[in-house]
Amino acid sequence: MADEKRDVTGLVLVGIQALLFLAVAVLALVPGPGWWMSLVVGLVLVVLGSAGVVWAGRDLGRALTPMPTPNGAGLAARGIYRGVRHPMYASLIVICLGVAVGSGRMWSYVAVLVLALFFDLKTRYEERFLVGAYEGYAEYAARTGKFLPGVARRRLG
Repeated sequence: MADEKRDVTGLVLVGIQALLFLAVAVLALVPGPGWWMSLVVGLVLVVLGSAGVVWAGRDLGRALTPMPTPNGAGLAARGIYRGVRHPMYASLIVICLGVAVGSGRMWSYVAVLVLALFFDLKTRYEERFLVGAYEGYAEYAARTGKFLPGVARRRLG
């Protein structure tokens, strides 16, 4: 029963994540002030975020899953994961920020902020399972930043 509840919670979180991505894209189309240079800056952010997604996905390998629970393929603590615990989420936020910057629409920025807060909550949920699944995760999280190197390390205990 606990596994079934965990699976349902995971699917709900993935669904919310998808809706937030959609909100960023749709809200980028709402009329508002625009700045031509914002397209260039937005594109740079989208490219950088996309590179981060590819890098994180490569370093995750078979452990890659949209679900917040580990799939048993092992802990990724090498490559980009050496300095950041959740580079995939950070990269997705950068991509969405690029869309918001490119659009120059305030509501798109609001959607990105909501997405970032959502990822913060999702990682808290996810890390409860990671601590239980992988010996040494708590120590890894205590020395590694959540979304940026050295920022928001997890406290032991």
